Amino acid sequence: MNHPITLPQRLIKRLEKISENSRHTPQSIITQAITEKLDYEEWFAKQVAAGMADEKAGRVYGKREFWEQLDKARNERKKAD
Repeated sequence: MNHPITLPQRLIKRLEKISENSRHTPQSIITQAITEKLDYEEWFAKQVAAGMADEKAGRVYGKREFWEQLDKARNERKKAD
């Protein structure tokens, strides 16, 4: 399934330059870039949903508790060193 896309000329020039200096075709570079971006966006959406679920379930720290936990972790780390 092929779908044409329109790219700005500055991106086309960059793509051509990278392609000429590597063993990758413009198609493979575009495919990799889109795949990585989609992977990131899907991961990010899952992280946001997980955070919202934690917040809804009360699995969050208030400001004071956050700083107490951070100080506790820092002190434990110092003891381990």
